[in-house]
Formats: sequence, C-alpha cells, structure tokens
Amino acid sequence: MKKLLFFFLVFTIHITANAADGFSTLEERMSGKEFKETGLQKLTDEELAALNDWLRRHSVATLENAAARPASGSASGAGPTEDMRGFENQPKDSPSDSLGKVIHGTIVGTFSGWSAKGTLFRLTNGMVWQQTENATFAVKPVENAEVTIQKGLMGNWRLSMVGYNSAVRVKRIK
Repeated sequence: MKKLLFFFLVFTIHITANAADGFSTLEERMSGKEFKETGLQKLTDEELAALNDWLRRHSVATLENAAARPASGSASGAGPTEDMRGFENQPKDSPSDSLGKVIHGTIVGTFSGWSAKGTLFRLTNGMVWQQTENATFAVKPVENAEVTIQKGLMGNWRLSMVGYNSAVRVKRIK
C-alpha cells in the first residue's frame, strides 16, 4: 500500500511539473555576462518583471497569430492553418497540437468574472469560449482582462484570470 501511495505521489508531482507553460525568464535564458552586456541589470525588479511578462504574452501571441493567419501567396493552401485548440474531436496530430496546451488571451471589453453556466468569453484573438459549469467568481470590473485557458488532464479546458487562483471549465464555441 505504501508503494502504491508513493508511486501516486511521484506521478502527481511529475504531471504538475509538466503542466507549467515552459516560459523561461530572461535571467534564466542569459548568462550573467549576457545579462550585464545588454544592460538589463539596470532595470528595477518591477521593470524586469514587466519585460518578462511582455515577452511571455507576445511569444505565445505570435504562435497563435501565425496559426490563425491563412497562408498568403500559396496556391496549394499549405502552411499555417486556423488555430483549432479547444474544439471537440480534434485529431491527436492536428497542427494545433504544436501550439501547446496553454492559451494566453485578453477578454474584449469589461470583465467582472463569471456567474452562470453559459457565460460567454470573447477574446481579442477571435476565440469565443463558453462556461460549462455552474460556478461564480467576481472581481472589480477590469477593461481587457488578461486570461489563461489551459487544457486539463481529461481534455477539459479551464479559464482563469491572470493573477487570480479561481478557474472555470469552458468549451470553445468559435
């Protein structure tokens, strides 16, 4: 019984570690010499955090925009295809798989949380997600709130507002 419990604990820790979005900060990517040569040591902790946050948002957004953009100038139609993450019945080797299991986005307009099954979340990248469970979460109204939508173990997607621990199960409808 103890061996089974130990195996379960190790397995859970492994799954949790692999669920991270894999983003490395500039401090982690650069050697100390490179960090100083670029002048980044002159930034305050807040400025460096803001720069890392910008890089995180834009590197993922670049991938999302590249996948959603139709191939231009290509008669064969080969190239990037529409980002289909979150839609049901996706083949395992679809092009969307290469984009990862975390979607960073911004909700269009004012966001004050979620309150009932069926609530719609419209993102600036064109995606529309719908709440699939009865749950509530309220925040002071925020314009263009940043959210993260992450794929779970059983294929469910969960939306959370950046900076908060609450999440709600959602499905993509557009």
